[in-house]
Amino acid sequence: MAVLHGTASYFSLVYVLIDLALAVGLLKLGFPSEKRALALWVPCALLIFWTPYGVRSAVLDWRGEQVPVTVTEVERGSRSYHGGETYHCKVEAGGDSFWVKGSDQCDQYSRPGDRFEVLRDPGDLVRVSDPDPLIGFWLLVPCVGGALVVMTVAGSHSLKRQP
Repeated sequence: MAVLHGTASYFSLVYVLIDLALAVGLLKLGFPSEKRALALWVPCALLIFWTPYGVRSAVLDWRGEQVPVTVTEVERGSRSYHGGETYHCKVEAGGDSFWVKGSDQCDQYSRPGDRFEVLRDPGDLVRVSDPDPLIGFWLLVPCVGGALVVMTVAGSHSLKRQP
C-alpha cells in the first residue's frame, strides 16, 4: 500500500496515522448529519485506498522508462485474497537484478530466460510495473483536489450547523 519502495512499514504507519487524524477531526465536527458524514467519508476512503496506487502510476507515467528484462528466477507466492496464486519473477536488466511482483507478465507460465518489458523509475522511487500505467498526474491531481474540496465544504457546513 505504501508508495515508496523499500520503506513500506514507515509509510503504512504514517498513512494509518493520517486516517486516525481524519476520524478525530470528524469527532471534533460534532458528528455531522448522515449526508455530510457520507460526503466526508466517501472521498476520504477514495483518498486512502487509491492515492498510493495513483501516485505510483503517475510517477511511472511521468518519468518511467520501458526496460527490457530477462527472467532469471520464478517464485510462487502465497494465494491472494481473490483465490489465485501470485508469482514473483527475479529479472535482470543491464546488470541489475530485481524482483517483479504483481505483474501480468510474470505468471505460472514464466520460465528463466523469458523476456518482457517493464516500466521502471530510474530513481527507484516506486516499484516496477507493467508498461501501461493507468493514472497520470493530469488525472490524479484534479481527483485528489476535488475530493479535498468536497471534504472541506462538507466539513465547513457541519461546523456551521446549529445544535
